[in-house]
Amino acid sequence: MMTQAGKRPKSNSVSSGTGSAECTQQKTIDSFFKPKKQRASETGEGAQGSTPTQPTIQWHEIGKTWLGRFGSPAPAAKFAAFDLDHTLICVKGKGRFPRNSDDWRFFHADVPKLLRNIHSQGYKIVIMSNQYGLKPNKGTTGLSTQAKDYRLKIAKIAQELQVPFTIYAAIDKDYMRKPAPGMWFMAELDNAGVTVDRASSFYVGDAAGRPAGWQRGVAADFSDSDLAFALNAGVPFYTPEEIITSEICARDEPMPPPVPRTWPLARFSPKSLAFDHDGHAALLADLEASASSAKAQNKGLLVLLVGPPACGKSTFASAHLASLGFERVNMDTLGTSKKCVDAVKGALMAGRCVVVDNTNPDPASRCSFISIASAFGASAVAVVFAHESRDLAMHNNQYRSKLVQARFFHRAAVPQVGQAAVSVYDVPCGSDRVPDVAYHAYFKRFVMPTLSEDLARVLHYPFVPSFDNSGDEALWQQYH
Repeated sequence: MMTQAGKRPKSNSVSSGTGSAECTQQKTIDSFFKPKKQRASETGEGAQGSTPTQPTIQWHEIGKTWLGRFGSPAPAAKFAAFDLDHTLICVKGKGRFPRNSDDWRFFHADVPKLLRNIHSQGYKIVIMSNQYGLKPNKGTTGLSTQAKDYRLKIAKIAQELQVPFTIYAAIDKDYMRKPAPGMWFMAELDNAGVTVDRASSFYVGDAAGRPAGWQRGVAADFSDSDLAFALNAGVPFYTPEEIITSEICARDEPMPPPVPRTWPLARFSPKSLAFDHDGHAALLADLEASASSAKAQNKGLLVLLVGPPACGKSTFASAHLASLGFERVNMDTLGTSKKCVDAVKGALMAGRCVVVDNTNPDPASRCSFISIASAFGASAVAVVFAHESRDLAMHNNQYRSKLVQARFFHRAAVPQVGQAAVSVYDVPCGSDRVPDVAYHAYFKRFVMPTLSEDLARVLHYPFVPSFDNSGDEALWQQYH
């Protein structure tokens, strides 16, 4: 169970309404839910020349995620969670993206009635949306014009919905961005200690990976991220066409939802991979024997690791080769190619073993190191990582960058004895991720090493993941 600590929020908190994107005047939810006639008499709404006051969204900026609350949403054991764009709302005009805070309409005219009725059945209404385009402009920390317009739009949506809800907006590419389940875990943590029954909850989103023509004249879904998000979070998934229908909207009690259908998912999954544990052990034994032979002859040994970023090269070097006496040479550590070449020359000149822990994708990047080995009579061995699968390499990169945040949620869900309670405001920021362009560039340059490069052998590293705990393994098995 995730617990809520009664501590002062550490996030930046602002309010938004119609008059401006950041408004200091608070309108209480009690007055908002009064009958229209009574509300108008108290606020002046409907009077000639007056401007209706919009309900306030209380925003909190938690790392790179926005948390907004409207109407003091109460904790609940069941979540009715929705994507925003193309699920609860659509662009009013013909454009793909909204032009301003008024360029929207509900997916179905009865969306407000549907959400109010679902809420009356004991569900907590939660909205979860990827909003990478709203991150601050480079070199600034304040809200961009687009971000202010977005918050204003949410206030206008709240005015029409007239139901308490919580909204999460992931403005960076970290564990909170779908398909990663971070926003769902944030919502569970922000639930006053009430355990969420995921099997009785549900998530609705339009990105289901449906092919072109799934409905007459309809294009393919732009992604399958909503479907993958629900699978990662372990909750039933629906498209808006299944839940937001005239028949369901007409019910006073629209829940329970229909039986969820099974959706195919084309996204890469590591669960289907088979691991060659015997091959991994054989590789280590081979390198250990080679290192012992080289030391006996006082000739040194060069090992070139060949693989894309974040594929396990550095872990392999430190976990397995350091104990065999290998010196590690790495561009990120030394800074220049010349320093790497000099370090290799110094090690082999002294008859020591050395591993070059760079990407080394092609003969041009490898030849200078191999030439040095030849000059000193040392053998050069290439160990090739993850050459079969760009998807696996990029998956491991995503895993590495999300590990800090995923571990936080795992500890919150399974607290240890004596562990201090945590709240949603304690969620840490994610780690830096290697840009996708680095992988595309690597695989564009990649040439498989061969003996014709004056290599003594070309070995292949069979990827076998290892984890510190079950939470890390669960993260690795998620869709990214």
